[in-house]
Amino acid sequence: MIVTINNHSRGSHPKVGVALSGGGLKGTSHIGVLKAFVDYNIPIDYISGTSAGAIVAAMYACGYSPQQMQSIIQNIHIPDLIDLKVTTSDLFKHGFKWMLSGKFRFWSVLPTGLLKGEKIEAILRKLWQQRTVRDTKIPVAITAVDLNSADTVFFTSPLPCTRSILNARYYHNALLYEAVRASISIPGVFFPKKYRGMTLVDGAVKNNLPTDILNHMGAEKIIAVDLGYTGQPNYEIDSVGEILMQCIEIMGREVTLMKSEQYADIIIRPQVADLNHKDFKQANEFIKRGYQAAFEKLNEINQLL
Repeated sequence: MIVTINNHSRGSHPKVGVALSGGGLKGTSHIGVLKAFVDYNIPIDYISGTSAGAIVAAMYACGYSPQQMQSIIQNIHIPDLIDLKVTTSDLFKHGFKWMLSGKFRFWSVLPTGLLKGEKIEAILRKLWQQRTVRDTKIPVAITAVDLNSADTVFFTSPLPCTRSILNARYYHNALLYEAVRASISIPGVFFPKKYRGMTLVDGAVKNNLPTDILNHMGAEKIIAVDLGYTGQPNYEIDSVGEILMQCIEIMGREVTLMKSEQYADIIIRPQVADLNHKDFKQANEFIKRGYQAAFEKLNEINQLL
C-alpha cells in the first residue's frame, strides 16, 4: 500500500513518528539521532518537537539534512541571539517603581522576560521564510503552552481525524518561525510569544516529549528522544535563569515519564549529563552522543519496524 502525505509518497512500513524533547543546548543531540536514522534508513513519517526539539523537528520536516543543521549550528554566534530587555538602569528603574507603587512583590514590576527574543525570531524567519506548518515535506507538530488558559497549543499539519487531546488547541496555518518562537519561550528568560490573543511559553511546561500528538496524527510506531531531566544532581545552579530551567525540568519529569510510557515504543536517551550544557563549542560532542545513542537502539528499532 502506498499513501500520500503532504504530496510525498510513503511505503508500506508502519507509519513512524519521532518526538524530540526540549533541552537547551542538549537539543543539538537530536541532530545526531536524525543523522543515524538517515545513515541507516530509518523512515520518519511524522515528527514533533518541543523547545530545542521544535527547532530541529521543523528543520527536518522542511528538508534540512542533519549535515546542514550541523553546519548552521557551527556558524551561529551567541551574541547574535541576545537582545537583553533588562539592563542595570532598568533594574534601578523597576526598583524605584516598586518602592513608589507600594506593591508587595518586587517581581510584579519586572518585565516578563530577560530576552525580547526578536533576534532569534529573525534567525528563525530566515530558515523558513513564510512557510507554514502545512507546507512541510513531512507532517510536523510544534508544542507551546498558553499561560492564559493553561491549554497545550499544537501547531500541526492538519490532523487526519477528529480525535483530540484534553485541554489542547490546534492551529494548522501558523507560520513555522512563529510556532517555534513560541515553543522556545522559556518562562522568565524569553518574552512570551503573543499569538491570536494567547500568551505562549515553552511547550516543556506541559509537554516536553510530545509523543501523544504523534499518535493523534496517525503514527503507528513512535520513537521518542528524551533529553529531559533524569534526576541527576545539579550543583551549578547560580542564576535566575538556571533556577527557572531546573524547576521546569523537575516539574516536567513525571509528566514526561507517564506520557512516554503510554505512547512511545522506543525511547532514546543520549548520555550527555557529563557535558557542559552552557558551552556552545561542545555542540559537535552533543551531536556525536546523539548519534551513538541512536546507533545503540538500531536493532531494537529495526525489530519494531
